[in-house]
Amino acid sequence: MIMKKHLFPVALFSLILGLGACQKEIQPIEPEAPSLPTNIYDLKVSETFNFKSTRDIRMRVLVEKGNYAGEVYRVNIYDDFPTIANLITSGIIEVGSELELEFRIPSALEYIYVEKVSSTGARELQRLTAANYLAAKFQNQAPLVTMKGQPGSGLDCNTGCSTTYNNYSGNLSLSSGTICLTGTYSGSLTLSGSVTVRICGTANIGNININGSNPAVTMYFLENSIVSISNANFNSTNNSMLNYSDSLSFSSGFSIGGTFTNNAKMSVHGNMNINSGAPDLINNGEIYVEDDLNNNEILVNNNYIFVNGKLKPNGSSTTTNNCQIYSVDDFDVNSTFYNYGYVKCYNETKVAGSETFYNYSGALLSTEDLVINGTVNGPSSSGLGTVKVADNTTINSSGTLSGRVELCDSSGVNTNNGTISSPASLSCGNYIATNACNPEGFGTATITDTDGDGVADNIDDYPNDATRAYNSYYPSAGTYSTIGYEDLWPSQGDYDFNDLVISYRIKKVLNASNNVVEMYTTYLVRAIGATYDNGFGFQLDAINPSEISGITGQSLTQSLISLNANKTESGQNKAVVIVYDSPEPLINRVSGSMFNTIKSNASGSFDTLSLYVGFTTPILASRLTIDKVNPFIFVDGQRGVEVHLPDMVPTDKANTQLLGTKNDSSNPSLGRYYKTGNNLPYVIEVPATFDYPAEKESISDAYTYFINWAASGGTSYTNWYENLSGYRNANKIY
Repeated sequence: MIMKKHLFPVALFSLILGLGACQKEIQPIEPEAPSLPTNIYDLKVSETFNFKSTRDIRMRVLVEKGNYAGEVYRVNIYDDFPTIANLITSGIIEVGSELELEFRIPSALEYIYVEKVSSTGARELQRLTAANYLAAKFQNQAPLVTMKGQPGSGLDCNTGCSTTYNNYSGNLSLSSGTICLTGTYSGSLTLSGSVTVRICGTANIGNININGSNPAVTMYFLENSIVSISNANFNSTNNSMLNYSDSLSFSSGFSIGGTFTNNAKMSVHGNMNINSGAPDLINNGEIYVEDDLNNNEILVNNNYIFVNGKLKPNGSSTTTNNCQIYSVDDFDVNSTFYNYGYVKCYNETKVAGSETFYNYSGALLSTEDLVINGTVNGPSSSGLGTVKVADNTTINSSGTLSGRVELCDSSGVNTNNGTISSPASLSCGNYIATNACNPEGFGTATITDTDGDGVADNIDDYPNDATRAYNSYYPSAGTYSTIGYEDLWPSQGDYDFNDLVISYRIKKVLNASNNVVEMYTTYLVRAIGATYDNGFGFQLDAINPSEISGITGQSLTQSLISLNANKTESGQNKAVVIVYDSPEPLINRVSGSMFNTIKSNASGSFDTLSLYVGFTTPILASRLTIDKVNPFIFVDGQRGVEVHLPDMVPTDKANTQLLGTKNDSSNPSLGRYYKTGNNLPYVIEVPATFDYPAEKESISDAYTYFINWAASGGTSYTNWYENLSGYRNANKIY
C-alpha cells in the first residue's frame, strides 16, 4: 500500500498559525441550570431516591475504660441535650466491649447526643454530627460536651455590613448601622444609638465607651477573632454583648452594664463586676477572672467559671449555677444563690444573715471552711444536696440548715449554735456521681441490681424484671412519625397524600443482652380523604410468623382476615400483622365521607390504637430495625391490592399481577416497587406529626420547597415539612 503524504507549504502553515494567534479566546457558554417543574405531576426524580425524610444510622460505641472489670453501662441516644431532648434509642454495654446500634433520625437533624451512664449514675456526653456511620469512644476522661453545645453565631463580616473597616488603626465613633472590623484593628471605640459592631479579626481596643441617651448597642466578638480590651465603660442597661471568640480578654477589669452572653472563652485581668440595674451575665462557655467576681444583678452559669480571687454575690442579686464555679479565695454569699451543679471554694464560704444558699438535688458545695449566719436550704420534696467541709464549720445562732440537704464535715462541726431542721442533717451518707460539671463527686455508690440481670437498678427501665432492661423508640419517646397514602394504585393519585394519614410510634423492649423481647406500637388515624374503606397493617420483613408469641390490640371487624393462632395473618412466609381491617371503629366522623381533610368541614376525633407484639424468644435487634418494618394499606376490602412505601416489598397476599400496570412501574426483578415512571411514590412518610395537605391540594402546592427537596434527591431543604416562614401555603394545608 502506498502511503500518501499531505505536504503544507511553509508559508501557508505560518499563515494559519498567525491567524490562530490573532483570534480572541472563545469562552464556553455555561449551560443554564434546568428549571424546576411547578407541580409534582411534571416532577421526575432519581431512581435511587425514595422520598425519605430520614437517615438510617449505624453507630459503634466503645467504652474503653471503667472503674472495675465487668462494669456495665447504659448508652442513650438523644436528638438534643438530654435534659430537653427526646430519647431515640439505648443499649447496654460492658466495659471493654463494643455496642452496635442501628436507628433512624430525621434527615434535618444536624447533631445527635450520645450519653454514657454508669451503674453509679456518673454520666458522660458526646455530641456527634449526624452521618450514616458513626463511632463514639468513651475513655473515662473529660467528656467532649459539658453543657449543651452552643450554636455558632451564624454571622460573619462578609455579608450584612453597612461599613467595613479592614486593617484600620484609629479611634472610631459609631452610632448606627452594622459596622464590621476585619483584619487588624487598633484604637478606641465610642458607641451610641443602636449601632451593631461585629469583630472578625484581631482587635487591640484601648477603650470602649458607650454614651448617649438610652443607647442600645450590640457587639459581637465572632468566631476566630482575637480581641484584647483595656477598658470598657458601659453606661446603659440596654446594651448587648455576645462572645463567640476563644480569645477575648479584658486587661484592666470589666464592668457589665448590659446583657453579656459568653458562648466561648474569655478572661478578665482584674475584677469582674456585674453592675446593678438591669444587666445580666449568661455564661455558656468558660470565664477566667484574675481577681474578684462581684455580682450585683443576675449571673447564670451554664458551664465553667474560675475566680482566682473572691466570688461575691451581693445586694439583691441572683446567682444561678447550673454547672461549675471555682473560687480560690472566699465565697461570700451576700445574696440569693441557686446551686444546681458544683461550687468549689478553696478558702472560706460564708452565708450572710438573712441570705439563702439553695443546694438542690445532686448539687455539691465543696469548701475548705464554712460559716453559716443565714440559711443553707436543700430540695423540699425529693433528692438530696450536699455541703462538704474539709476543715472548720461554724453555724452561728442565726444559721439554719433546712430542706433535704446534708452537711458533711468529717472532723465534726466546730461550732453549732444554729438550727438543724429535719430532714436536713449533719451527715455524710449521700452519693453524687462525677459528671461533666462535677469532677469531684461525693460518697460511695451503693449499686443495686434487684432483678440480677447485670444492669443496675438506676439504669434499668425494668429493675424488677430480669427479662427486660430498657426501651428503644421510633421516631423517639415523645414524638410521632406520619405516613400519608394515595389509594388509587396502580393509577396515579392527586398527591395530597391524605387518603389515609396515620401517625405512629414504635416502642421496643430489650433485655440486658440487647435483644428485643416485645414491641408496642401506637397509631392515630388522623385523616381519611377517600371513599374507600382501607385496611392497614405491617410486615416484619426479617421475622417468621412462628417467632411471634402473640398479638393484642388489633381491630378486626370485617371478617376479611384469616389469622394464625398467634394472631399473625395466615398464609404468609413473613410475619404480617393486620392492625385494622377498617378504620371506622377508630374514628368519630362529624360530617361527610371525608374525615379531617376538607377545611370547611368540622373536625372529627380519633382514638388511639395500641398494639402489642410478643416474641417467642428474644430477637436480635438488627432484625427489627425500622427499615425492616414495612407498613401498608389494602384498598377497600380487597386484600390483594396493597400499597407500600417506595421499594418496600409486598406481602405474599398481594396480587402481583397489578405490579407494573397503569401508572405503576414496579419491576420485582430489580427490587423496584410502588413507583411511577417518573419515580414518584404512592406513599410518603414524614418523621413528625405532619400537617398534611387539604383535600385535592397537591403536596407540592402546599409545601413551597417540596419539589426542591425531591429534585435534589433529598439533599436540599431536608426540613421542607416544618412550619417555618415561607415553607408552606397555609390555605392548602388542613
